[in-house]
Amino acid sequence: MSFRQFPATDANGDDYVIIEFKDEPAGDANASSDAHARYELADGRHLVRDGHVFRTSGGELTLST
Repeated sequence: MSFRQFPATDANGDDYVIIEFKDEPAGDANASSDAHARYELADGRHLVRDGHVFRTSGGELTLST
């Protein structure tokens, strides 16, 4: 598994850091080249990605990158 961090901003201009986790592809030559990715905030809240917009699953926070 690999990860990267990148900045995001909410509607009020507050800054957040989004952490992207990607599963490493299996050594299988038939495996898809797209690794599954999941997104979280530093406090562990899960995010759903829609292009450059990320939302918490409950919709209480929307971030843009």
